[in-house]
Amino acid sequence: MGQKTNPLCLRLGTTHSHHSVWFEEPKKYSTSIQEDRKIRDFFKNYIQKKIKEFLKKELQKIAKKKYSKKDLQEKEKDLQKLQQYYLKQLKKKKQKNNLKQLKQKKQKNKKKKKQKNNLKQLKQKKQKNKKKKKDYFKIDLPPLGFEGIIRIQIEKQGVRAKKTFVRVRIYSGLVPKFLLKGETLKDLKENIEKQEFFYSIYPTRYPRRLRLELVKYAKEPLYSHPNLIAEFIALQIKHRVPFRQTMKKAIDITKSTGIKGIKIQLAGRIDGKDIARKESRRNGKLPLQIISTRMDYYSHRIQAVYGVLGLKIWIFRN
Repeated sequence: MGQKTNPLCLRLGTTHSHHSVWFEEPKKYSTSIQEDRKIRDFFKNYIQKKIKEFLKKELQKIAKKKYSKKDLQEKEKDLQKLQQYYLKQLKKKKQKNNLKQLKQKKQKNKKKKKQKNNLKQLKQKKQKNKKKKKDYFKIDLPPLGFEGIIRIQIEKQGVRAKKTFVRVRIYSGLVPKFLLKGETLKDLKENIEKQEFFYSIYPTRYPRRLRLELVKYAKEPLYSHPNLIAEFIALQIKHRVPFRQTMKKAIDITKSTGIKGIKIQLAGRIDGKDIARKESRRNGKLPLQIISTRMDYYSHRIQAVYGVLGLKIWIFRN
């Protein structure tokens, strides 16, 4: 049997580094690992909730047409991209309503003009069917950096040390600055003070100094990261889009980013069938045995209607 290892753990010290940096006594090592998990889960869930609330408010404003062109120019770059993305979705809805009216007119004209189907008409139908297949994806790509966090880096002192500090760096494509302003900042402070990781394990509970940093990751194209690709596939599968089309679409997205190879693997009760199976799709090279190569890997758990699916993504950069 083949003994498979995690490609990230195998390359620590050569092409990859640790996402959490700290030292601890052997007895308290397990507690600090659990603490890291709690910190990551807390910030991921909190940011996703606040972003969804923010997007709903912005959508309501766009629907009421409160924004003018001058206001859009004055807004920050993140907000502009966000608004453009959702304005396109609103336009698509209007286009669909117009298409229904056009179809009704065409049906009336067809009754008047009864002609035989030629080869040209058949070609046109094929082209239309291809376009329909492409438009089948009801959910487009999520807003860059808002729903997808690339990674969370943690730096901290020992659990039992007095007056310890914790530094949390969240790397994303577009930095949501509204999280560190006004009422959202107050809510964040109140929620952090309720968490266990805010206090050190000393003879008496002692509050820590916590520092949160939102870092814009602009070194590489955003959709060259397996985390964001996994979130895109999970969104499509939850809305019951065919898994083969989602895998093809995900590979097409990564082609423009300059990646040399990718592999996507889905396992579980795919399409709700009784027998579990594995489905994979691959494109390009994947030299997993060479340690000097830069490989990225991510495993994701998808909670579908008919059960849990496991998703694994391998990416070869250089």
